[in-house]
Amino acid sequence: MIETAGERAAEELIRNLTVAGANGVPTSNTATGFTPGASSISLRGFDPSDTLTLVNGRRVASYPLGANGTESFVDLNSIPRAAIESIEILKDGASTTYGADAVAGVVNIKLRRDYRGAETQVEYGNTFDRDSGEVAASLIYGVGNDETSFTGVLNYYRRNSIFNRDRSYSAVTRAPSSSTSPILLQLDRAPVLAAGGHPPPDLGDTFFGRAPFLTTGLAPAASYSYLPGIVRDFNFNAFSESLPDTERYGGLAQVEHKVFGEQLELYAELFYQNVLTQHEVAPSATGAFLTPGQITLAIPPHASGAVLGGPTYGETGVPIGAYNPFNPFQQIISGSTRARLLEFGDRRFNFETDAFLSTIGLKGDKLFGGSWGYDSAFRYSQIKNTFTGTFASASRFDRILNAADPIFDPASSQYIGTTIPYNPFGDYRVPIPKNNLPVAFATVHPTEEDLSKLATLDVNIYTTSLVEIPGGGVGLALGAQFRREQAKQEPDSLLLAGDIIGSGAATPTSASRNIYAFYA
Repeated sequence: MIETAGERAAEELIRNLTVAGANGVPTSNTATGFTPGASSISLRGFDPSDTLTLVNGRRVASYPLGANGTESFVDLNSIPRAAIESIEILKDGASTTYGADAVAGVVNIKLRRDYRGAETQVEYGNTFDRDSGEVAASLIYGVGNDETSFTGVLNYYRRNSIFNRDRSYSAVTRAPSSSTSPILLQLDRAPVLAAGGHPPPDLGDTFFGRAPFLTTGLAPAASYSYLPGIVRDFNFNAFSESLPDTERYGGLAQVEHKVFGEQLELYAELFYQNVLTQHEVAPSATGAFLTPGQITLAIPPHASGAVLGGPTYGETGVPIGAYNPFNPFQQIISGSTRARLLEFGDRRFNFETDAFLSTIGLKGDKLFGGSWGYDSAFRYSQIKNTFTGTFASASRFDRILNAADPIFDPASSQYIGTTIPYNPFGDYRVPIPKNNLPVAFATVHPTEEDLSKLATLDVNIYTTSLVEIPGGGVGLALGAQFRREQAKQEPDSLLLAGDIIGSGAATPTSASRNIYAFYA
């Protein structure tokens, strides 16, 4: 079934099952989510953290970023189809056996072992529009005899991205949102709403923008109360992706050797997978002035009404740029403009995930009269995610926006000219040549490294016939396990300072814990 399913990774194999819920992290998860480039499964409608995912019956390191920001899960994108022999799903809750992370059930992915022969597959597929080609290739090789076996797997996968604009059903955003319009002028207004009335969108002056959504009954009759909302015609789907650009490659090596027949068998496995994911979303939008990660343009636009007035500095939070050629007026604008920085291009999110797993163990069967057996192993697994982005710096954007400051010769203190300011009134379809240098200066590439590690040592002893009773043998199973979990997130100085337009300050984390478990 797995060979004929046509899917590329473990997540794609499981998601079509009826037991798979809608709360899992899909392959199409976008860069604006918490776990871009990763995928998970959820059983029976529970959250991803409630489904325990095992590989060959043992735990593996969780993805270093949590689904929805907090929920731990195993990245199924890092397990290719070629390495999978079978998938076992326990649909009922197994919290009594595995703990609270198995409330929804357990998924056990069994990797290939004891394979004999050679097999290669090369697949190519594309959409009818021929804009998202897929290439998948794998090589499986196995050799062995009654005592020793070796199985090796190599895999490669490549898929081009699909943008929402490439399909008629997703080319246009279905409804307005509270996001910023391409150029938004917000003016202070005091609209009046009759009791029980519903105001139409107020599109304001030349720069269409804030429409007041009023509520009644919340203020005295002599006053009013309004809930501001933003009406915009910016089409996010013209820039965002529905499927990210993805490349995966890696391999599996598995060895088994019977030292003393079935009573003592040595086994080991090595697994590595590299996943590259690239996302693009709409260019950054300016926001509240002087807030980390948010910038507001303070330049008087052409409007049908008077936009220069008498609010105080405290009311606007916008200082006057004395050398700003686009703001020659020694007054503060009434309100503020906001813009989406199209000349900076799309925000780009590049994620590289390295998943590694190694296991070495001993197992035996048919001991002490043939009814006893054991299985003990040490496993180390880790998954590292490296993020590199392309964004606009908040501090640098503030500098280029007010860049017409005088330049003085450091030796003679003589005035020699001004810096090149950023002109925000250009059309991105016809870029302003003088903006090239300021845009390049304000574009930054922050990085973050996230790491998750898991080391486990377990011992399991069992018998199928501890004592005999009329109904048959009474079985017994004993076991102990030690786990050490480690996780850390290391953002660079740009992310720590929140110096990215549209983002807040990142917080570095580092944590570890030891877990001991026994069962009988």
